Amino acid sequence: MKKLLIILSLWAFCVRAETPKFFADETGVYLSDMKTQELENMFEELYYSQYIDLPDDEYPRIFVKQLPDDFAAQEDRTERNRLFMKILIPIALKINDEILEEREMVDALLYDFEENKDFDEADMYYIDKLAAKYDVATPFKDTRKYMKLLSELQKKVDAVPASVLVAAAAIYTDWGTSRIALKANNLYKIKVWFEEKGLEPVEDKEDGYKYKIYESLEDCMRDYALKLNSNVNYAAFREARAVSRKRKSVLYGVRMDWGMIADSNLHNFAGLLDYTLTYYKLYYIDKAHLEPEYELKEQ
Repeated sequence: MKKLLIILSLWAFCVRAETPKFFADETGVYLSDMKTQELENMFEELYYSQYIDLPDDEYPRIFVKQLPDDFAAQEDRTERNRLFMKILIPIALKINDEILEEREMVDALLYDFEENKDFDEADMYYIDKLAAKYDVATPFKDTRKYMKLLSELQKKVDAVPASVLVAAAAIYTDWGTSRIALKANNLYKIKVWFEEKGLEPVEDKEDGYKYKIYESLEDCMRDYALKLNSNVNYAAFREARAVSRKRKSVLYGVRMDWGMIADSNLHNFAGLLDYTLTYYKLYYIDKAHLEPEYELKEQ
């Protein structure tokens, strides 16, 4: 019933708007090109009024493509920060669902090998592709190669606590008000070097880098999650996560944020991250999940 009401609310909103500002399919509702007040009104219409303590820890499948261009002009910082978190939390949960699907495949391949003692060509192709994505390599050959790759992939292919993804974005973008976030959909100051395409920095223009421009907030967060899961600088973060995984406990960001010390040149970034997670009680979202996918029927 709630999903039907959501679709009806979207239809009514679209009728009132001069141009369509949403797209909906089975995976969720995708919003774009909205002013801050429009977005707040839409969230209210879609029964998404708070950023934590949602019933059953279930979040709506509402995915915002970019921050409103008037976001930095909002005077009420408390409400602006809350809206920022409401925008990013469903995206973080969606990305973790994608990563966990990959992890399930890794676990399934390991299980199948225990049963069959071999990999077929499709298995090897998938493992090679995933290993390249997560920067995993081995000098071994044949079966030993794929066993080693899967063993290493188990350490890297895992959820990044949603609290870490959201809190880090808040720190890097000053809660969504930075020029980089608003003009490039870049939530983490991710750079590209010696390329024509990108957002030029205000300072250090001769250093050869630009800020990467993303099509959406989701694309940027997905890129950052992959960085945490693959880059050597985050080995401590992944080791802390592995401890929680071994204990079969919730992957709480506050238990592994100390491993983020190499993430930024900001003084005491890990401490600032821990403070943000704690102050805003973002540990609640680490045990949250998205509502089931929609069942849309053709009319």
